[in-house]
Amino acid sequence: MNNMKFRRLFALMLVLVFAVSMLTGCSSSKDEADSKDAASGEKDYSIEITDDIQAIIDRGQLIVGVKTDVPGFGYYDKETKEYSGKEIDLSYQIAAKIFDTTVDEAKSQNLVEFVQATVENRSTLLVEDTVDLVIATFTITDERKEMFAFSDSYYSDYIGIMVKKSKADTESLGSDAITSITNLDGKNVGVAQSADTRTHMLAYIDQNDYEISPRFMNFATYPELYKALKKGEIDAFAVDTSILNGYLDDSLTILPDRFSEQKYGAAANKSDEGLVKAVNVVIEENNY
Repeated sequence: MNNMKFRRLFALMLVLVFAVSMLTGCSSSKDEADSKDAASGEKDYSIEITDDIQAIIDRGQLIVGVKTDVPGFGYYDKETKEYSGKEIDLSYQIAAKIFDTTVDEAKSQNLVEFVQATVENRSTLLVEDTVDLVIATFTITDERKEMFAFSDSYYSDYIGIMVKKSKADTESLGSDAITSITNLDGKNVGVAQSADTRTHMLAYIDQNDYEISPRFMNFATYPELYKALKKGEIDAFAVDTSILNGYLDDSLTILPDRFSEQKYGAAANKSDEGLVKAVNVVIEENNY
């Protein structure tokens, strides 16, 4: 090989080595950048402004069906005329995301209109397009998912039973001692009208082979159930423990029995997929 050919070959090798080093360097830089992004833990929580969300923006308010008689979740104080609870907070967070503002501004600008939702009217509010969302201790079930679009679950609960304390407590208004579901044979158990509590309770009794037959009594509202228990018209008040906790006082106790997991979700009409996706973003971003 003459000197001219050797110099050309050597120059070509240098070019190839330089090119490989550049590619390796770029790949390394990209990997380092990706690693830094992963390490930072930052995630994009923006939402897509779909047609259903744009309709809410154009209206100027998000309309949400909420409970008004469940302290801690959805409660309306008639004296202060204010709503409070976990589901109220979630509603404002969703509105803040839709209108690209803060939660405080969503409250001060009245970006959420609340509509009273009950066990009986929750589905009707959606079917008749009275509200955009129902966020009202609404349990996600396969049957309901056939009718509505549900968000991810923002709260998980179980059905429980509340009774008066035992007569052994001298400060209690209780009568007969009821310490578990097995003491409810022939007792009057109050449940919310149109709720599926009775069905779940009977299934739990059957699964455990408890030889008991409670008598179920339906009431329209939770305050009515609470008053009936206090007056002795019913022996037990059965519903989700999150609801029971809102009515618990010194004369009452919640039994240790828990059954039928209840996963709460925000419900919308199936055509409002963009809205449900936005709700899921809010749920994830706020670690529900």
